[in-house]
Amino acid sequence: MKTRWILIGIFLTTSGLPKALAQSYPALRAEVSALYDKADRSLEAKDLDTYMSMFMDDYQQIFAGVDRQALRNAFRIRMGYDQLRAGHTILSITRSGNLIKVTNDQKLEAKSGDKDWKVLSQNTVIDWLVQGDDGLKVSRSAEVDKMRLDRIYGRTYKDAETGLSFSVPANWEIIPSTVVNMQGGVYVLAPDRTSVAMYGYVKAPGITAKQAVEGDDAVGKLATNPESYKLFKSGPITVHGHEGFESESEFFIMLDRERHRRRVYFNAGDLLHVFCFDAMPPKQWAVVEEGFQSILDSVRVEAR
Repeated sequence: MKTRWILIGIFLTTSGLPKALAQSYPALRAEVSALYDKADRSLEAKDLDTYMSMFMDDYQQIFAGVDRQALRNAFRIRMGYDQLRAGHTILSITRSGNLIKVTNDQKLEAKSGDKDWKVLSQNTVIDWLVQGDDGLKVSRSAEVDKMRLDRIYGRTYKDAETGLSFSVPANWEIIPSTVVNMQGGVYVLAPDRTSVAMYGYVKAPGITAKQAVEGDDAVGKLATNPESYKLFKSGPITVHGHEGFESESEFFIMLDRERHRRRVYFNAGDLLHVFCFDAMPPKQWAVVEEGFQSILDSVRVEAR
């Protein structure tokens, strides 16, 4: 299936860019299109090696813990179908530091025998591409909720349902997305392209922030290697006048990445607001801690 182009928003200048990125818009568009066409063709041909060659060795899905090997394992399972049909719709191309940020709709369908085609996956994804000597490759990716992109105002995110807003430092990226067991999920990607802040909320009348933090910490400790789990602190905190609770820990979960996490939960009305600030690897905490704190300091909750 050919890549379709429905909207291109490209803001690339030659200032500060590697020479490989300082190319004309038509040339870049053609190269990006060729990359996604190659991805579609390799999936349909069930050529897993060619497909994976388009990803950097240090590829990661934002926050999720999925790396290049985990991605390969997931697609190896999908190769068991008789036929695959893949397609991308490019929505925008923008510059993100020294990377090329591509927002695109993705769809993968499968068919076996005389059965009907079925959709295996269909979502909107942001891919961050790096320009190497052998062409573009995917460095990072994240699923995005494109229906909530209009809630981003410059460096500020505003959630109309909850009345909550927060702002991020320069060069940090806001990504409305899907967070398991949460509503209104948002990721904020740090400039190191590995560390991430996560926000979401749940309706939890009668559940205090302290109960929620301590419960999530207990579950996390059970899921990780006990020898690698370290709890540095926990205690009360106030966020924009709302009582909350926080903890700070380090842990490693199998098939995931080691991370240093600060949890900050607080109650506002019948909602429990959840922030997780993850430095990956843990040594990055010293680099991103100030940025994480600035996000927390900017939180406001207006009456709904």
